[in-house]
Amino acid sequence: NSVSSIGFAAFAGCRDLTSITIPEGVITLSESTFAGCIALQNVDIPESVTSIEQEAFYLCSSLSSIRIPSNVTIIGVAAFAGCSSLIDVSIPNSNAVLGGGVFADCTSLVNVALPSNISILQYATFNNCSSLTSILIPESVNLIGGSAFRNCSGITSITIPDSVSSIRDSAFQDCTGLTNITIGNSVSSIGGSAFRNCSGITSITIPD
Repeated sequence: NSVSSIGFAAFAGCRDLTSITIPEGVITLSESTFAGCIALQNVDIPESVTSIEQEAFYLCSSLSSIRIPSNVTIIGVAAFAGCSSLIDVSIPNSNAVLGGGVFADCTSLVNVALPSNISILQYATFNNCSSLTSILIPESVNLIGGSAFRNCSGITSITIPDSVSSIRDSAFQDCTGLTNITIGNSVSSIGGSAFRNCSGITSITIPD
């Protein structure tokens, strides 16, 4: 219980590790802490943790659920990328910042609750989350990054809130299940291939 710091890649590549309890007092899960722990199923992250760094749980392919504490303010680049068994994610801290590709290739991800104050969906945030069926983009978002939802083939409809001003390249490319799109009143630019190969689209609402 006296452990307060877990360093870079401390348990990376521990392929047979199935569970771990992190003691209260740990503030940061460092870069690649559990990267490649392919058997890891259960992680208890204490409320003391405020930062989950880059690739902390990268390729933890057996991790099916994770409780992110309310004190977490930073979830780094690709922190949960490749967690192909992850089904549900809730980020309770409304001020949390998400890095690029944070949930990329989480192919089993069905439910996501995003922070209510998030302003940017970074590059490839949900790239290739093919089981994601719906997503509520908060009214605080002003930019949807490149490939943010690329190949999210399970999403059937999307509403871009009025707060969004820019949709970057390939943001929704290959979302083949997408049928309905409503684009908010403040969108001033839609990047190249933003909706490319969205072959199921039947309805688009574009503001004046």
